[in-house]
Amino acid sequence: MHQDCGSRAVLIPIIAASAIGVAAAAGARHYLQRRNHQNHSIEAEPMAITPILFEATESAHGDTLEGFPHYVARQIGFPDPSECPQLCKLAYDYLRKTERCEETIYDFFANETDADAVYMKLIEEFDRCILGYFAHNWNRATTMITQVLRYQSDQPKRKLKSLVLAATRKQRFERVTKDLKVTRVFSTLVEEIKAIGTTSSEEDRDRENVMMPVKLSDRSPVLLFMGGGMGVGKSTVLKDILKEPFWSGAAEKAVVVEADAFKETDVIYRAISSKGHHDDMLQTAELVHQSSTDAASSLLVTALNEGRDVIMDGTLSWEPFVEQTIAVARNVHRCRYSMGVGYKVAEDGTITENYWEQKEQYDEASNRRKPYRIEMVGVVCDAYLAVIRGIRRAILMGRAVRVKSQLTSHKRFANAFPKYCNLVDNARLYCTNSMGTPPKLIGWKDGGNNLLVDQEEIKCLKEVSMLNEDADSIHDLYQQHSGPTPKAGSGWHEIVISPSRATIQQELKTVIAKVEKQNPLSS
Repeated sequence: MHQDCGSRAVLIPIIAASAIGVAAAAGARHYLQRRNHQNHSIEAEPMAITPILFEATESAHGDTLEGFPHYVARQIGFPDPSECPQLCKLAYDYLRKTERCEETIYDFFANETDADAVYMKLIEEFDRCILGYFAHNWNRATTMITQVLRYQSDQPKRKLKSLVLAATRKQRFERVTKDLKVTRVFSTLVEEIKAIGTTSSEEDRDRENVMMPVKLSDRSPVLLFMGGGMGVGKSTVLKDILKEPFWSGAAEKAVVVEADAFKETDVIYRAISSKGHHDDMLQTAELVHQSSTDAASSLLVTALNEGRDVIMDGTLSWEPFVEQTIAVARNVHRCRYSMGVGYKVAEDGTITENYWEQKEQYDEASNRRKPYRIEMVGVVCDAYLAVIRGIRRAILMGRAVRVKSQLTSHKRFANAFPKYCNLVDNARLYCTNSMGTPPKLIGWKDGGNNLLVDQEEIKCLKEVSMLNEDADSIHDLYQQHSGPTPKAGSGWHEIVISPSRATIQQELKTVIAKVEKQNPLSS
């Protein structure tokens, strides 16, 4: 079924940036004004980048993944993490973005003559480790997230608690859903009213007030689709678009349709999340997915019926839903619409998809409404970056998605985007692979013209359209490649397996070993 009213992976600027090794460096510049780079020819060993998976033993049931702090220690050159306990703590705090984590890292090197340079190198190495660690073992993503959130907790008790939570999850969820069923209906209605903002009657009063500037009444309303796979970076692109001349004036009264916003305010979601059970994170999000999607659809059709400017933020990965929504927007100035039955499978296996139903026609003589102008902004990136952003978001914000669902959303959108371009009045495509620079415009279409593209950059869209949604790591994500990883724009070769990385790691090991010895961690 459709997943297009939500699933904003995206995401959040700090998460998107940190996943490509930029946010931390940007934050560090509050401390520093310079940054040193070195180029050497030592090639990093690809196998060493993969986190170690320890096989099950008699005392440990099930495979165990190397913890992130221990992974960082090994990358820098400490095979035994007990040699660098302070480094392990700094790595963990940096991953979790704990308060003052960057200041603490700087203080660690405060007595070094080249503290600024070493500090920057460690920040960048942490970002490389985040990329390397979370680019593997995607089938164990939930375990990775839980392991990070429960680092240093009592292992036997943790495993027992996880087993208990898994065994009782269905009953616990059913109880909360039953208790809050009525409350959710009213709460969701309130959120829809808040999101719709100005009502039609208020718009009418504005038009009658000669002191108010006439805006929407003398132009076509705009429906802006913001589309792209989960975690692609739509929020970053939208932030820039809202600064453009038209949207800087229209955004205040525009209706933003986003299923994730309803998910975060859902009383059932909040009640379960408030318990702090990390094992429930994924299932909690899935529990409220359909209700948040329905709420977003209800808000969307209400806004279209009122002729409001609308920004619809979603994956746009389900073509029938998007195509039917565009058809509604083309005709909604002539008649009203309501939500349809949606995606249904009959007993004989027949599938019907009716997301909207046409209602009463407007009287042509008195109808002054103008047709919608429909625009689409697509966002694409190397899918492994989006997966890492998604995992990082789960760690920082407690909202998780399945990696396969995430990859599927990227693949479907990449395949559908060229078709969408033929249905809308204006289309743009941005790429968020670049490091430390704004999203790059790589495709543009206006009116009846064809989509104009950057021939080199558009390859990213084509690669994503053929990705392997069952991939367990970056190395089997793009199976059509002769090599294991994407070649253009991903940052993997430039950052994670950079020839200069081994030399920098050796420099860091020397300094860290010295500081650890001089200032041992107090017990």
